[in-house]
Amino acid sequence: MPKLGRNDKCDCDSGKKYKKCCEQKIKETKYTTGQNNSSPKIHDVILTLQNKFINYRVIDITDDLSYDNYKEYQLTNYNTNIVMVAEKQLNNNIVFIEREENALTDILIMFRGSYRSFQYTNLHIILDSLHTMIK
Repeated sequence: MPKLGRNDKCDCDSGKKYKKCCEQKIKETKYTTGQNNSSPKIHDVILTLQNKFINYRVIDITDDLSYDNYKEYQLTNYNTNIVMVAEKQLNNNIVFIEREENALTDILIMFRGSYRSFQYTNLHIILDSLHTMIK
């Protein structure tokens, strides 16, 4: 099935153009749900953050995060209680390179326009500094 263009008729049979109908809903869902399968590192980061910040939702965006969409993630979730986490991979390496504190940085946390990158083994050391970012 070919990909819908923004000006194509929406496939939900509303009769509206895709951009005026389901595009925004799909975009919001994509940027606010995260992925289902996380690495053991990210799973640990998510559980740690959920235990420390119980009123916030933590999502894994590792597989989708890229230089082209990291700003969209930040903007879509700016006024929400969603904390985004990612592990360094080939697809998101450039995002990490521009934000890493050192070459060993492998975890990125983003929240309301702020970010913190660190080495996974330092997770428990940096938790207090995350409190100033996530509150």
